Amino acid sequence: MKIRGSFFLTLVIAATTAACSAPKPEPEIASSATQPGYAESYPAATQSIMDDFNKEDEEARTADIALARYPDELKNPKWKRVLEISVSADDAGRSQAYVDRTRETTGARSFFDSKKEEISKKVAGSAQYVAKQKGCDVDVMGTVNHSLEEAVTKQIEERMREKNEAHRLIERYRAELGKENAAALEKQADGISRASYIVNIELVEEKIRLRAMLAEAEQVQKTLDDSIAAERAFQSEGGRTDAEKKAAGERIASMDKSRGLINATITSGKDLEGRIETRIEAAQKRHSDAMTALKDAINKRGGS
Repeated sequence: MKIRGSFFLTLVIAATTAACSAPKPEPEIASSATQPGYAESYPAATQSIMDDFNKEDEEARTADIALARYPDELKNPKWKRVLEISVSADDAGRSQAYVDRTRETTGARSFFDSKKEEISKKVAGSAQYVAKQKGCDVDVMGTVNHSLEEAVTKQIEERMREKNEAHRLIERYRAELGKENAAALEKQADGISRASYIVNIELVEEKIRLRAMLAEAEQVQKTLDDSIAAERAFQSEGGRTDAEKKAAGERIASMDKSRGLINATITSGKDLEGRIETRIEAAQKRHSDAMTALKDAINKRGGS
């Protein structure tokens, strides 16, 4: 049966209207490109995304190379259990639960690293005070720093494993696997999941962040120009103290420095953007190939 032209046109219009009226994703997050503080930090933030992409790509590469050694680290396990755990770990790295927990722990780790010195001083100071009260004249700073770092790292590891289904399987088969194999598989599961997360999620998110930053470049430059002009106007207002003028001058110098870095940052960003899809595809293929080789090695040892 033929469809009349007018009816076909009606269908096209209806489909187009439906697409145009589709609700936007919620929540809608407004760009910060009009904010002077954001504009000032723009070159450093954009460079950080590029640095993170390169670092994460290399981290995943190292993790995938390590997969080839995994079977040799185990002592006569039931290989079908090893295969089940390895596949589960790979799947976990792409799962919503693992992604959400990674974002949580990454934020916590970033905060701790940025405030580690202050936190360590506070904790060590309290410990030092208690030691002196008890008549002990010892320097506890080094011990406290090491213990605090270890404790945070361990807690983050445990938090991540809670959202990795491979670790549930290791717990199920722990007695069957034996203590040494279970311990080795815990670390292997962490490595597989982390590599899977990086190539499938993190690198893609870095691509999206970079493109969003580059799209804001023109507005950021305008914001810096307008903000520098506003600070100069503030300096020239009657009644401004020397301290106020000096502070405004420091803000101008800082923004002017950022403005001078923007063009080079944009050039580097666009260069990476032009190659980023190819690099992500290569990373995903590299990981897929490494997992295929690992599963083949496991099956071979298990006689399958």
